[in-house]
Amino acid sequence: MTGILRRTLGRTLGRTLALTAAGLMVAGSASAQDKVKVKFGVLTTASQAAFYVGAKKGIFAKYGFDVEVLPLATGVQANQALAAGQVDWSGGGVESTVVAWATGLPFKAYSMYAKGGDSYGILVRKDANIASPKDLKGKKIAVPQGTAPAQGLNQVLKDAGLPANAVMRVNANYGNMGQMLISGAVDAMAGLEPFLTLTDEKMAGQGKILLRLGKYVQGGGLFLITDKWAAANPTKVADAVAALWEAQQWVRQHPKEAAPIEAEFLKVEPRIVEVSFGVLTYDPLIDDFTAKSLQTTADYLADEKLISAPIKLAPHLVELEKVTKQVRARHPELLK
Repeated sequence: MTGILRRTLGRTLGRTLALTAAGLMVAGSASAQDKVKVKFGVLTTASQAAFYVGAKKGIFAKYGFDVEVLPLATGVQANQALAAGQVDWSGGGVESTVVAWATGLPFKAYSMYAKGGDSYGILVRKDANIASPKDLKGKKIAVPQGTAPAQGLNQVLKDAGLPANAVMRVNANYGNMGQMLISGAVDAMAGLEPFLTLTDEKMAGQGKILLRLGKYVQGGGLFLITDKWAAANPTKVADAVAALWEAQQWVRQHPKEAAPIEAEFLKVEPRIVEVSFGVLTYDPLIDDFTAKSLQTTADYLADEKLISAPIKLAPHLVELEKVTKQVRARHPELLK
């Protein structure tokens, strides 16, 4: 090979490599630009672990989403953020979602993000002498109004033959009720994990779980997407649900690896998250118990005057059922 030929081939190869590299850079840039930006409001509760873990593990990115996680404290705050357009996606507990439906807020449910009524429970002070639900009579109980624990507490009292006004309810939120119980301001708290376990540990043997509430209410909640985002990205709604399903599957299959990731978000020790995982199921489907619980919750909220009138849930689940069929047909493996 002559020197001229070698130089010519070298220049040609160099140009080819440069063009290939440039092409890859453009493709990578385009790929990043093609991802749909999403503001994802995630509650600081272990039931929403699939949201945060899915974002951290790149599962939502795999389906074409550039997700920004925004921490939220309560289902009510999630409703407000969705309605105000501050977030595009979020998750709401059964109660807060029913309230949103009753008031016509501009977002819809597309999947369950978790289930598990035993994530709720009643923790009592041992010195309050509460050995059974009947002993709750006359006691002060910290409980957030209009929530699954409040609904469950009503059912516990009913089963014990006590009227709803047999106890003194002290309105609280999940974050402050533990300190109320520790200080003795209340005799019991109706709360959820991981706050139940955290409070019990801080009480150093002076508290005990009276009972879990899975017999009465459904835990977890629903994956919510704003109508505005869904209208702007109609072909991506099913992808969003598929990404959630894969994130849920990953949590189900890798709980030991998922726990420290979620613990980072919640700012607790991984073992606390593992306790929550033990009473939660990251299952996206609405089963018979969940459907019944949704309707029971709607009736309860109407009785408590927290919504103006009872509502029928079927119209509010149309999009969820439609997308569930699509994702189930495309990705049956994600339900394993």
